[in-house]
Amino acid sequence: MKNPIESQLAENPLYLKMKERSDADKPPSRSNPLGAVAHARGPATQSRAELLNHIRDQDKDLKLGYFGAIRYKPVSVCGLELKLEPLHPSIGTIVHGIDLNRDLESPEVVGFLRALWLERRVIGFREQQHMTQNDMVRFAQRFGEVGEQFGESEHRPNSPHDINQQIKVPNIPNMLVLPSDENVPSAASGWHCDATWQPKPPMGSILMCREAPPIGGDTCFCDCYAMWEGLPLKVKKRVEFLRAVHVGSVGHQMDGKTPSAVHPVARTHPETGRTTLYVQQGFVQRFAVEHEISEEEQSELLHVMKMQEGRPEYTCRFRWEEGSIAMWDNRAVLHTASGDFWPHRRLMERLTILDRERDRRAPYYAPDAQQSPETVANS
Repeated sequence: MKNPIESQLAENPLYLKMKERSDADKPPSRSNPLGAVAHARGPATQSRAELLNHIRDQDKDLKLGYFGAIRYKPVSVCGLELKLEPLHPSIGTIVHGIDLNRDLESPEVVGFLRALWLERRVIGFREQQHMTQNDMVRFAQRFGEVGEQFGESEHRPNSPHDINQQIKVPNIPNMLVLPSDENVPSAASGWHCDATWQPKPPMGSILMCREAPPIGGDTCFCDCYAMWEGLPLKVKKRVEFLRAVHVGSVGHQMDGKTPSAVHPVARTHPETGRTTLYVQQGFVQRFAVEHEISEEEQSELLHVMKMQEGRPEYTCRFRWEEGSIAMWDNRAVLHTASGDFWPHRRLMERLTILDRERDRRAPYYAPDAQQSPETVANS
């Protein structure tokens, strides 16, 4: 990885501890998606070096190129000639023809991007590698308040069990660096919304790719509006007014305590008024105790909702290149990394953004809050 991250990792005790598996010539564990895909690609071997060399040999001749055609919508905004490339019929758009350092001085351009973000849930940009980490902060500030690494300042994880929380960016404490390499493979390869174990989860997230693997390592996004619409009517009626318990992982612990929060199963988007299914199996383990739901029914309901996650009809896939940025609405999508790129390097930087309207930060359900498209466009 590129300095200064390279030197930070080399001196990090936790990184060195996690690196022991590779030093012992053990391949990635099959229980990890990165390891499972690696073993599927390579020969049957117990040697990490043999597996690594086999995969690198497969990928060594890959060249960067562009083929075929894309469909895009041409749009003119304040003199900018933009091309909007949809990634999926309902979710995800890449905005071509914009420099995020130079072209956002006009409130009209920022307003256009925000409206597009609300409509499409995920927007992406290419060729922004010239942006510094401070430029990323300035970009994020145009859309909301920059949160801490996991959102609200009330919770600052200090667990020693997550390498991602050990990498600090000088003078930008709110930035989370997400490294993965051949020694310590890491990818958030499970459907989730960011930090829903917080009472007030972040409004959105912004991810910059500083180093991309030559193949694999995409991020997938799932439309939570479609997840709600796709639930069987009987299940919708049963869960509509329930609340669920969201529990963080050991890596989110603060002072040894694992965080948790209770949120509505059906969530009203505070800006569009539409309903999302706000349950994902990454953090949701059970329904709130006051509902007194039996374990059998609880398992059945959670299974039905689990089956909504990641359906091809609800998802788009964002392919990373150096300098690519994705910004997603944490209130309306799930996301997951595609853990398939070991032993290649992947280096990402993430910022969270909080709603400036503080009374909209906590998830709620208001079934009569549906807004018209005109109201959303003019908000």
